[in-house]
Amino acid sequence: MSTRTLQRRLAAERAKFQQLVEDARRELAQHYLLHSSLELNETAYLLGYEDANSFFRAFHQWEGTSPGEWRVVHAHRASSKHASASVAQF
Repeated sequence: MSTRTLQRRLAAERAKFQQLVEDARRELAQHYLLHSSLELNETAYLLGYEDANSFFRAFHQWEGTSPGEWRVVHAHRASSKHASASVAQF
């Protein structure tokens, strides 16, 4: 697809390319933090940030907390839900 075609299609959907990139980064960041043992620096690199500090600032803006703190809280919630579901099956 050409650049111009993409621009027209995004305009037709009232979407902004940079916002779509940001949304994808946020979603991938959450996935990486919950479902992998990647270091935070590796996660920043995979998301296309030049350095970990840029990723940390962006993540804090999205979630209001650091990536490390978010991972701990949400990993605990996910494991609690999994344990509750396992008990409910019996």
